[in-house]
Amino acid sequence: MVTVILTHEVSNYAEWKIGFKAGEPLRQQANVRTIGTFNSVDNPNLVTIITEFPSEEVARGFVVNPQLKADMDSAGVVGIPEVKILNQI
Repeated sequence: MVTVILTHEVSNYAEWKIGFKAGEPLRQQANVRTIGTFNSVDNPNLVTIITEFPSEEVARGFVVNPQLKADMDSAGVVGIPEVKILNQI
């Protein structure tokens, strides 16, 4: 099990949230468990998602999935997300 922390800016948080919920089937296919979604107290359009993946390989495959990129573009993600793949120690 690995934890993935993904942070990115969105053009509109409310619209992004709808797109994020619509992406649940893709996350389910990869056995991703969402721990939480957060936005910055200084910028509500700066979003962080914390998830758990079954393995590093699954996580790395997921973040380069073309469908994920399309879903993120559709949801209004701005720029390149920062992705951290972490092992619990």
